[in-house]
Amino acid sequence: MGEVGKIALLISIILNFFILGLASVWVYSQGGISYIIRKIASLQRAELRANSMYDSPYYWDKKTHFETLPKSESDVVFLGDSITDCCEWQELFRGVSIKNRGISGDTTNGILNRLDEVVQAKPKKVFIMIGINDINQGKTVSDIFQNYWTILKYFKEKTPLTKVFVQSLLPVNNQLFPNYQTNHKVIQLNTKIKELAQEWSFQYVDLFSAFSDKDKDNGLNPHYTTDGIHLNGRGYLVWKGMIEEDVIN
Repeated sequence: MGEVGKIALLISIILNFFILGLASVWVYSQGGISYIIRKIASLQRAELRANSMYDSPYYWDKKTHFETLPKSESDVVFLGDSITDCCEWQELFRGVSIKNRGISGDTTNGILNRLDEVVQAKPKKVFIMIGINDINQGKTVSDIFQNYWTILKYFKEKTPLTKVFVQSLLPVNNQLFPNYQTNHKVIQLNTKIKELAQEWSFQYVDLFSAFSDKDKDNGLNPHYTTDGIHLNGRGYLVWKGMIEEDVIN
């Protein structure tokens, strides 16, 4: 190795030690080894969250329960995650054959996995809202939209007489549920599914506008939530008022 090469090697070693030193100081300032362990654990938790739907006994118990229940072509089906699951739709709409097909924690992948149970009955109407758990798991808007496309295409092909109502995702309240990228993705996804609904002659229901707090970054209005993402009783009454005519008529 020539003299120039030796000097270059020495400079490289010094720079590497310098960078390593800076990195060590930064890691130490964040908590040292415990910081690294927390970061690794958080990545593992994110992966687990993305797959947790299929590992949840609640999901599988509800799915198999739905499959064994009686079905009718006069049914009005509410399909979604916990925001749908937590509502007593049958009591809100007395006299209507309501089927609540919400499952807490569900995602667009989860809906695809259990869609046959819904379409086989060829229900009169379906009100769908899904995707907030996908966003919170870190999925891209494009990936979520692709699943939406597949879901709606399935309805279009398998039960064309069913009236499908594509409901926008709700905003989240960043003060109560801190996740400052969520609403940005919600708005992006709502725009795309609205266009898709219109393209395929499905009705789009803009719930986002009714529930957003215009004075606070369009987050979920605190009057309608306790935890920043789910609805309270007052919130479900607002939702009812927006779709009542479509449900009953």
